[in-house]
Amino acid sequence: MILEYLQSSYMTLMLLTGLFIILVVNRKTKIEGTQTAGAMLLLVLFLTVCDFLEPWCVEYEKPLWILYLKATLEYWIHPLLVIMELHLVAPIKRKWLHALVLVPYTVDFIAVFINMFHHGIICTYNENYGFEAGSLHFLPAVTVIFYIAMLGLYSIGIMAKGDLSKSVIVIFMVISTSITVYLEYSGKIVGHVNEVAAFDIIIYYYYLSAIYHGEVQQNLNDSKLELMHRNNELLMAQIQPHFINNSLMAIQARCIDYPEIYESLKNFSRYLRSHFDQIGNPKPITFEQELKNIKAYLALEKMNFGDRLEVEYDIESEDFLLPSLTVEPLVENAVRHAIAAREFGGMVRIIQRDEEYGVIIEVHDIGKGELNLTDKQKKRRGIGVKNVRARLAVDGKGMLELIPEENGICARVTLIDVEYEEGSENI
Repeated sequence: MILEYLQSSYMTLMLLTGLFIILVVNRKTKIEGTQTAGAMLLLVLFLTVCDFLEPWCVEYEKPLWILYLKATLEYWIHPLLVIMELHLVAPIKRKWLHALVLVPYTVDFIAVFINMFHHGIICTYNENYGFEAGSLHFLPAVTVIFYIAMLGLYSIGIMAKGDLSKSVIVIFMVISTSITVYLEYSGKIVGHVNEVAAFDIIIYYYYLSAIYHGEVQQNLNDSKLELMHRNNELLMAQIQPHFINNSLMAIQARCIDYPEIYESLKNFSRYLRSHFDQIGNPKPITFEQELKNIKAYLALEKMNFGDRLEVEYDIESEDFLLPSLTVEPLVENAVRHAIAAREFGGMVRIIQRDEEYGVIIEVHDIGKGELNLTDKQKKRRGIGVKNVRARLAVDGKGMLELIPEENGICARVTLIDVEYEEGSENI
């Protein structure tokens, strides 16, 4: 019996096997329509079993109810396959439209179901297993034709939009299905519906695969192009700082007879260099280097604020490593958005302590007078804090806390499992 089944459905089974292999190979890729194609494969496979039931019943004189069950399943599945083709080609997103589209299938489904118990509506079988058409025998064919017509209208629509490749494939599916349905229901050819259905699924799924791989290749090319642009930007960003530093050094050399200007240029050059060095360099630096950058920045601000800005350091160790620009933005926040916004300025106090679990660094802004902070300044302060938190979150070994105090805010950085500079006594 199995051999007879294989012989009767050999071509269809080969096509379905090929489609199954394609689906398995592409199981890890997110090709649109894969699940629908898989479901259609199972339905066509089930139809091959239904087709085999009729000669099997005749040869072994099985009960007629098996033939009615076979006919019912076929009349249900044939239009369902076309609906799934429609969903595969033109997914319907609006629920009300989806429900409206299913009305013809629902009518066909009910009529075929009734035919199982009240024979003659769609079809009937005589005692010799002969097939006889019922009063509504045309209903399943009309239902299939309705959905084929929808496919045809969709193909015209996509052709009008200029998508010729997709429209040609859909038109082929429409024509091949229409001809097969006509010849099958007119009795001119029998047993080719399943083959055509399997072939249509393979063709359209191959088309979807080609689209997917084309999009992947396009995304890859776009990524390569973006990488080239970023490399060029990085190169320019590295060239410009060298020019600025060299220019500052040349100006600084001419100001050697003016100590105050000379020191200002030196501090400004160090401040810029500390930021430029971090371009494209994710490696951590020592707290000693971070502290030098902070002192260079505060020396510049001291020139602007004069006696309104006081600075105090309380440092235990400087030889541990931390992400660059971890503390300096907090110092800049303290000066620009706390000290500068107070009537009489204030003090920036930087405290560092070694603990058993790691290191604590605190930046205190201790203001004098009323704080007049605009909404814009508050927003900018938040950006600096956000950037520091992002740096600390990279390796998950640090955290930032903002602790309100009587005359300001304490920004506390806690580093755990810190690493130290080679040769450090703390290693």
